[in-house]
Amino acid sequence: MVHPASERVAAAGLAISLDSFEHYEDPAGILQTMHRILKPGGVVLAAFGPPWFHPYGGHLFSVFPWAHLLFFRARDGDVATGLPGKEPKTSLLEAGINRMTVARFERLVAASPFQFRSFEAVPIWRHRWPAWSREFTTSIVLCRLEARQ
Repeated sequence: MVHPASERVAAAGLAISLDSFEHYEDPAGILQTMHRILKPGGVVLAAFGPPWFHPYGGHLFSVFPWAHLLFFRARDGDVATGLPGKEPKTSLLEAGINRMTVARFERLVAASPFQFRSFEAVPIWRHRWPAWSREFTTSIVLCRLEARQ
């Protein structure tokens, strides 16, 4: 039986997303789907990283720190990796990256039916970093989401 997106299936008490939010084509839609499948009182445990502005946020495309910020560029509707032997992709998503930042993830959750029960932007090194540097110094995002009351 196919359920409309607005209907709550309520089949699970726990949804886990591990190292995926920086890859989902439609992360807002994924949050909606998670909400739809969770039982009342269910939770989402999510962890992802590295986020886009991390030194290696481009994953395999970051051959040196922040290389992805230099080599991923839009050109005539194509995304060029700038790496030898790599064909231009029609989108970053085709390359498997959606440019997820810490702030973008927070905005996605704020616009979703979820709220943060816990949230941690784990720094690359355990130092006291200035708040403005969070996007560049976060290694992984860890959180627990629950349905809004």
